[in-house]
Amino acid sequence: MRNQPSLIKLRQVGFEFRVDSRVIPDLLNNQHKNVLALLLRYQSDFEEFGTFAFQTRKSGGRETKFVLLNRSQSELLLTYSSNTPESRRLKIGLIKAFDKARNTLEASGNYIPFYHAAHESLQTVIDESGSSTPAAIHHMNLEKLINKTFGLHPGTRKEQPIEIRLMIGSAMALASRVYKQALANGQDHKIAYHSVKTQLEGHISQLTSPKVLKGGLQ
Repeated sequence: MRNQPSLIKLRQVGFEFRVDSRVIPDLLNNQHKNVLALLLRYQSDFEEFGTFAFQTRKSGGRETKFVLLNRSQSELLLTYSSNTPESRRLKIGLIKAFDKARNTLEASGNYIPFYHAAHESLQTVIDESGSSTPAAIHHMNLEKLINKTFGLHPGTRKEQPIEIRLMIGSAMALASRVYKQALANGQDHKIAYHSVKTQLEGHISQLTSPKVLKGGLQ
């Protein structure tokens, strides 16, 4: 059934959720070529909310071009579209879809303050750098770095007391800021990672490290 927000499905790119631009036209009673034309016309506007690259897939011998849009980009797209009942329903459906996806991640036990901000900043650096390494590897490396900084085994963050989780959250906030600064300075993902590593080492030395962390490395 067309124009039904409950049918919206998102794709996970690293630790970020995105919507395929090919999903939107059908829900707006529009054509995908019109959506692509709008994205190209205002590409600089959309990239203020994160970079995106046009992708192609072959179907039936023909190539189809599309974009994976993050939450802010998809909402901006609908702002630039006509204010029709379809676009209003679609915006509601997108907000619900992104909220549900994020809530699912938070319920997994991995959620701590600034968790998503750090990974979203990292994803932007990856997109800008054009790394040939799968994005998931970069995100896992950040997770490993955070765990190593606090001497934690994987999967033990949810066992930590609230003060430790807040400390990890502050480290995530720092990582997000460093990635954004690296992007502003035109640094690639490798330099950005080492900058985050150096900053985290200095950051943790200023915090009162607990004597024993549950599940911590001995």
